[in-house]
Amino acid sequence: MSLARAAPAVRVVNQTFSSCSLEKGTTHSAMSGMSMSEDDVDYELPQDVADRLVKRTELRVSQVISQSKFVQTHCGLYDLPRFAHEDLNIGPMIAYGGFSNVHEIESFKMDTPLVEGDNEGKRYIIKHLNPKLAFNPKKLVVGAKDLVMEAHFLSSLDHQHIIRLRGWSASGIAGFASTGRADGFFLVFDRLDATLSKRISIWREESKRRVKTSIIKNNRSAARMQLFNERMKTAIDISGAISYLHSKRVLYRDLKPANVGFDATDCLKIFDFGLAVELPESNDPNQTYNLAGNTGTSRYMAVEVIRKQPYNCKADVWSFSVLLWELMALTKPYDGLVGHQVKECVSVFGERPSIPRSWPTQVRRLLRRGWSENIADRPTMDETQEILEKLLESSTKEKTKTSFFGSSKNKD
Repeated sequence: MSLARAAPAVRVVNQTFSSCSLEKGTTHSAMSGMSMSEDDVDYELPQDVADRLVKRTELRVSQVISQSKFVQTHCGLYDLPRFAHEDLNIGPMIAYGGFSNVHEIESFKMDTPLVEGDNEGKRYIIKHLNPKLAFNPKKLVVGAKDLVMEAHFLSSLDHQHIIRLRGWSASGIAGFASTGRADGFFLVFDRLDATLSKRISIWREESKRRVKTSIIKNNRSAARMQLFNERMKTAIDISGAISYLHSKRVLYRDLKPANVGFDATDCLKIFDFGLAVELPESNDPNQTYNLAGNTGTSRYMAVEVIRKQPYNCKADVWSFSVLLWELMALTKPYDGLVGHQVKECVSVFGERPSIPRSWPTQVRRLLRRGWSENIADRPTMDETQEILEKLLESSTKEKTKTSFFGSSKNKD
C-alpha cells in the first residue's frame, strides 16, 4: 500500500538552491543552530501528540519496509553519520514549502568525514519538516512518513545521477518526541547549485540570443546543434537514473525539472524521493498495481495515475516523456493551465503537447509512445535511454548539422 502526497513546484529563497524539492506553503523564519525565536516556540508539539507521531510513523514506515525487498536488503541508513542540531551551524533557509524546509549548513561543530579528505570544501544542506505542520496533524503524519521513507530509499541507492544521503538526525524518528517539534527528524544532503528548471530557462534565453547574434546560417545551425546535444545529454543522464531505479523495482513517481539538479561539478542529480515506492517482484513486465492515485505533479502525471487506475513503472516513462518534450521545446508543458485543468485535458480529452515536425523523427516517435494511453505500448526506460544515446551519437557525427532541424512552425 502506498500513502503519498501530491508535490507542487519548489519555492526557492534568494535564487539559491538545495538538494530537495518542496511543496507550496507559507514561509517561516530561518533557524541558526539551536537558537529559537519566540515565534518558533509556538510550533512546539504537545508531548502526547509528539509521542503518537513517533509511534505512528514507526508503524507506517515498518509496514512499507516490510513490503520493500530491495530496501530491506540494501538499506545503509544506520551506517551514515548522525548529528544532533547542536552539532551543526545551521544557516539561512534556502527553500521552503508546505511539507519541508531546507537550510544551508554553514559548518559542523564536530569532527566528521563529511569535511575531511576528498570532502573538504563541500557544501551541505539540512532538510526537515516545516515546523508549522504542528498546526496541521494530517499533513504532519504524511510528511513524517514520507521524509523517513526518503531516508531509507536514498540510503539503499547508489547511482551517479541520484542524490546521496550524507547523514541524518542522531535521535532518528524519536527526534519528533525528544525535541517536541516537527523538525526533530532531519536529513543531510549535498547542496546542489541549480535545478533543471533554471537551466531550461537559461537554455531558452541562450537559444534566442544565438539565433539573433549568428548572422551566418551555418553558424546558427551549429549553435542549435550544440544546444540540442546539451539537452540530449541531460535527457540521457535522467533516463539512466530512472532506468537504474526501475531495475531495483523502484517507482519514482515525481519526475519533473524541479526535482533534477546539478552539483558543483555540473553532474546531474535526481532528488526528493518522498513519493518513491518499491513494487513487488513479478515476472510480468506489464503487471500493474493498486497504488495511490493522483500522486505526483499534474503536468507530468501519467493518465492512469490521474484516473486512479492501477499502474507500474511505465508511469515514470510517461513523466519522462513530458520532461523530454520540455527539454526540446524549452517551455512548460500545458503552459497557461493550472493543475486540475491539465488533468482534465489529459485524462478526459486526450490532449498531449504538440510535437513540431522539425524535431528528429526518433524524438517524435519516442514521445508518442511514451505518453500512449496503453501502458504496454510505452517503451521501457532502458529502451528510451538506448534510443537517445544513438540519437546523440548520430547528431554529434552530423557534418552539415542541418538535417535535424527544419522550420519550427510545422507541427504534427
